[in-house]
Amino acid sequence: MIKRSAKLTVGILLLLLGILITPLPIPFGLLSILIGLSILVSVVPAVRRWLIVLRRRFKHTSTRLNQLSPHLPAFLRQLIEETDPERQKH
Repeated sequence: MIKRSAKLTVGILLLLLGILITPLPIPFGLLSILIGLSILVSVVPAVRRWLIVLRRRFKHTSTRLNQLSPHLPAFLRQLIEETDPERQKH
């Protein structure tokens, strides 16, 4: 329970930090948002469902994410695979 709470707290903090520093010229904000989302997807099922809905709505972007997946770090590949609407059972 404590581990889940810690992951939830860290994920939310990284997400908020990423949103705050996104306007900076160095893309640390985007990286922070992606790390925060990857943590939250593993802890909060509602975040996973929300990302799946977004990827269904924006199919072109979802396709591009799937194409880029092999070139990304492992935590991002896992995030893309877990939220891929084509892999989800209806």
